[in-house]
Formats: sequence, structure tokens, C-alpha cells
Amino acid sequence: MKRTLLALGLAAIASSSFAYNAQLDGGFTYTDHDDNFTNTDNQFELKGTFYFNPVATKNAPLNEAAFLGHNSNAYLGYTYNYLESKTILTTKSEADLHTIYGGIEYFVEQFYLNGELGFGQSEIKVTSPLESVANDSDVTTYRALAGYMPLSNLLLAAGIDGYQGDGDLKDNRFAVRAKYVAPMGQGQFLNVEADGAFGDEDEVTIAADYYFDQAFSLGAAYNIEDDGEDDVDFFSIRSKYFINSNFAVGGEVGFGDDVQAFNINATYRF
Repeated sequence: MKRTLLALGLAAIASSSFAYNAQLDGGFTYTDHDDNFTNTDNQFELKGTFYFNPVATKNAPLNEAAFLGHNSNAYLGYTYNYLESKTILTTKSEADLHTIYGGIEYFVEQFYLNGELGFGQSEIKVTSPLESVANDSDVTTYRALAGYMPLSNLLLAAGIDGYQGDGDLKDNRFAVRAKYVAPMGQGQFLNVEADGAFGDEDEVTIAADYYFDQAFSLGAAYNIEDDGEDDVDFFSIRSKYFINSNFAVGGEVGFGDDVQAFNINATYRF
């Protein structure tokens, strides 16, 4: 009898470790620019997500559990970016950029809704032997998507994505999103996703991740931004590994037009 109770207790503990209510994501990105101006470009990111119902991992990839489970959630994120120029003719520039954003993802039957609002503030300081000049600017970002899931593992969504800043800094863009997580057999999966925003500035990102099992994935992403005069490309390779059902580590390396970037990140679920 005692052995039976012990076995039931261990089973309950084991099963509970495969469900979570919240997630924390953090990361650091170092960017190296091949130019004669930029000396430092570092970025820190932190995001917290709370799920309205426990997320069950089941037999799907751990990284896709919330999407496949249609788990509605609220999230809040913060990004800090520090840039520093090289000293040119005794003049040096520094920039601090802070961004905070929050949103809700809501799944109801086969329908999907996502709303997000963000606020960014930047301070640019130019220092020379004669004087030091600082300039502050603000920007508000917004995003709203409505989608439909013809299959439980396929999302198609569209809406708006835009920003409003100081002066003439503004753009209201048509946005689209698609995501498909396909089983490949023998416990392996393929994730394919795309995001696009089209307005005064167009931006498109396509990405794919191959899950060799529940825990390990290897993927790639391509991003292009076009303002009508110039376009900027960026290609990256990324990977993520869940050490257990609650903790994961990841990394990404990318390169584009005269730029290389290196990212490390971690995820904790509870």
C-alpha cells in the first residue's frame, strides 16, 4: 500500500513538471558593425508571459507547447539597447534606447486575436571638447492581428502594425502572420513561420526550425527591410535546447549588410 501511494505521488510530481503557468525569457545580443563609425552595439532583452490556463507539453516540441495548446496569455517585455560611436575628430556619440511593450494573445475555438502596445524612449548624447549635446525622443508602437486556424497547428492572421513618434516619425502598416508546426514522424517536427508589415517601410521575416525531438531544435531566419530607397538583409542560424521541461538555453548567429550579430538566451518556466 505504501509503495502504491509513493508511486502515485511520484507520478503526480512528474506529470506536474510537464505543465506550466508562466515563462521568463532573457537574452543578450552583441552586434559588430563593419563601418568606421560604430564602436559598441549591445542589447538586453527580458520578457515575461503569463498563461490563463496551464500549458501542457504532451508529446509536442517543448518550444511550441503554448501554440499547439492554444493557450491564451498576457505578456510584458523590456529591451535596452546601448550604442557608442568611435571617436571621430575628438567627437563621440552615445545612445541609450529603452523599450517596454505589453500585449495579449487570445485563442477562442478556431480564432486568434493579438493586441500589443509599446513605448520607446531614446537619448542621444554627442560629446566634443567644446560641448556636450543631448537629444531625447519618444515613440509609441502598436500591433493588432486577427487570425483563423483552419487546422489546430496552422495559424493565418492579418491586421495592422505601426508606430507614432516625434515629428514626422510615423507609419501605419498592413501586417500578416503565418505559422505552421508540422509533425514529421518519429517524434520530429518542423516549424515554418512568416511575418510581414507593409507601409512606408516594408519588413518581411521568414523562419524555419527543425525539432529533432521535444527538446532540441535547429533553425534559420531571413529578414529584409525596405524603405523604398535602400534595403537591408539579415540572415541568422539559431538553436534551442531544453535541459529539462522547465529550463532552456539557446543561441543565434547572424550576418547581413556590413554587420554580424551573436545572441545567447535562456527560458525558464514555472
